[in-house]
Amino acid sequence: MKLAELKTRAGELEAKLPYQEMADSPGVKHYIDWGKYEGYTAAPPSLEGSAGPCEILILNGKLAGAGRCGGVEAYPSDDAPLKLIQLDSRMNARVLSRVSEVVYVRLRGAPEAPVAIRISARGDKAFAATYLVLEISDGFVGDIAVMAESEGDVLNAALIEGVVGNNAAVNLSLSSISGGGPHYVSARFVVGDNASISARPLAAFGSMNSLVEEYLVEGSRSSVEAIGLEVGAGRSRIHHYVSVVNDGEYGRGKIRLMAVSKDEAWVVQRALGRITKRGRWSESVAEGVTYIASDKAVAITQPILYIDTGDVEGARHSAADASLDEERAFYLRSRGFSEADLSELIALSLIDQYASSLPEGLQKLLAPYIERLKR
Repeated sequence: MKLAELKTRAGELEAKLPYQEMADSPGVKHYIDWGKYEGYTAAPPSLEGSAGPCEILILNGKLAGAGRCGGVEAYPSDDAPLKLIQLDSRMNARVLSRVSEVVYVRLRGAPEAPVAIRISARGDKAFAATYLVLEISDGFVGDIAVMAESEGDVLNAALIEGVVGNNAAVNLSLSSISGGGPHYVSARFVVGDNASISARPLAAFGSMNSLVEEYLVEGSRSSVEAIGLEVGAGRSRIHHYVSVVNDGEYGRGKIRLMAVSKDEAWVVQRALGRITKRGRWSESVAEGVTYIASDKAVAITQPILYIDTGDVEGARHSAADASLDEERAFYLRSRGFSEADLSELIALSLIDQYASSLPEGLQKLLAPYIERLKR
């Protein structure tokens, strides 16, 4: 489909579609405060920038530069695949009606350095819309970090659809780090045979920051291991959802999400593991860990499993509170730590657990964000 046709259709549907079909649960009316996305109507300004080696720079929805990197190709297009991202909600329609170009990134072989794809947004009350297509070829080996970042009160929205080829081995980080305004990042991937994905998502800050990533593992003997972190501070509101659907035999899907909610922040993490009838002899794990660092903060974890076959390798889910029990708290106080120190220590321990899970290439790309989270 041509982009012009897609934008017209999306514009027509924007006012007709709801943000979501129903409340997420009886206890929480909406995990996403859709009202936080309203009021962002200004066209984003044109920005210029230069990309370093193995860096792809998308500024306010447009490809601004691509540094030289063997096996990596980036280019703008007016062809919109719309294979995984659907016009099924008002927010998706709003984003797609404002996309100025489709950015394709093709990756093959083994790039000489980690690949950084920066989706940056600036502009007072502007709506920056990005449509990114990632094509990861058969046999690809490497590190990829897709980083949505912003400065000031701007809506940074990105729709991402990707294909991971057969026998690929990918370390992939999707991050959404707000400079104050709302973020909306939604990604869907299809995974082929014998592929391995180590996903390391990160969501932090923002008046409303929704990061959604879904992996449909269609191939056999493929695995997705996701270890993610959410950090809320001030009055930020964060929603992070990760799903891994094993739709091929002998697959592995493992999700572990860790949340830190400080001040008056509100954080919801959801981990969904599923094994379909075609995903026989697969394994699915969904785990959530939360830490509420103040009496005004909120953190909710919701690990869920859907198992459609009795022929599985294993399936389990769990939820945990990272707060110290009285015995451990007493031990630390007896060693000279104050109550304020204890809270900070727990938050730092979860951040460090996430950081220590990062492969070396992703560590280098995400280090500035990790340091910011520790302040």
